[in-house]
Amino acid sequence: MRISGFGRYALSSCVAVALLAGCGGSQPPIAASGTRPQTSAIAAHAGRGTSWTKRGASSSTLMYATGGCGGACVLSYPQGQIVGSITIDGGVWGDCSDGAGNVFVTNSNHVLEYAHGGTTPVATLSLPGSEATGCAVDPMTGNLAVVFAGGSVNVAIFPDAQGTPTVYSSHLSSTYCGYDNASNLFVSGIGRSESGISELPNGATGFSVLAVKGKGSLGNPGQVQWDGTYMTYEGSSSSDIKVSRIEISGSTARVVGTTRFKGKLRNAFQSWIYANQILIPYATGGLNSKIIGLWAYPKGGKLTARFGHFPDSKSWSFKGVTVSVQ
Repeated sequence: MRISGFGRYALSSCVAVALLAGCGGSQPPIAASGTRPQTSAIAAHAGRGTSWTKRGASSSTLMYATGGCGGACVLSYPQGQIVGSITIDGGVWGDCSDGAGNVFVTNSNHVLEYAHGGTTPVATLSLPGSEATGCAVDPMTGNLAVVFAGGSVNVAIFPDAQGTPTVYSSHLSSTYCGYDNASNLFVSGIGRSESGISELPNGATGFSVLAVKGKGSLGNPGQVQWDGTYMTYEGSSSSDIKVSRIEISGSTARVVGTTRFKGKLRNAFQSWIYANQILIPYATGGLNSKIIGLWAYPKGGKLTARFGHFPDSKSWSFKGVTVSVQ
């Protein structure tokens, strides 16, 4: 019996499980809760329309938030100050990172790879489809998985995050994806009008949709990510934003625990778990996500901090966030 543990928005996506060195590790200090103001120096950079990073930023842990700063914002972690931006042509959605701090951003029919602190892609991977929304890196093999809109196939896996991918059908209208610690790949999505989970076991040739059991519904499919003990599934429904911890046994995915979040959250987007904390981009009203919230994980409850009111953010809508550690 194989046992592991488990965690889209209503679009197609797949996000990220890199080597979560911080999961279960020491928790970095957090400043007092509240929205972080931006310094005038950073604000002067934010609207320039060209990629940049603050001197010395690459020597520290960084957050990459897609959908802002003309492509993706680079923020300090855990302070949430903008220390750079990446201008990206075309639509962007989710992002993910690996254990070496490389960051992958989905960009319609491509995936762009950036080195930690870098603003110019070090690689561009082509997808056999469009509308890519999320990604995940297998910490064991370095393989990169991406969910996209591709007709009969909707998941691409790039060996060692390069070259030509192998493509699969998840048998769901797919959203996000994530690897567990045994290189099994899970995808969230919609199947038969219900939220669902599909698995590509390590070494298998195809996905199988799992039967979901346990405590309540999963909610609108969002991020799936290994938290160090379980796979997690982010429910992004505006009325019920939560993260379910899921245990997999055979063809069954059982919800064994749920993390809920207090605050005025509406329309959550791709989250990221790191260092006993979780980052969630969310809207406080309408569809545009202009806030990134930080909560203790798996405790949840009240906000630890929130990052927002950034310069020139009127047209921004954050779609995903990842943490890059050098």
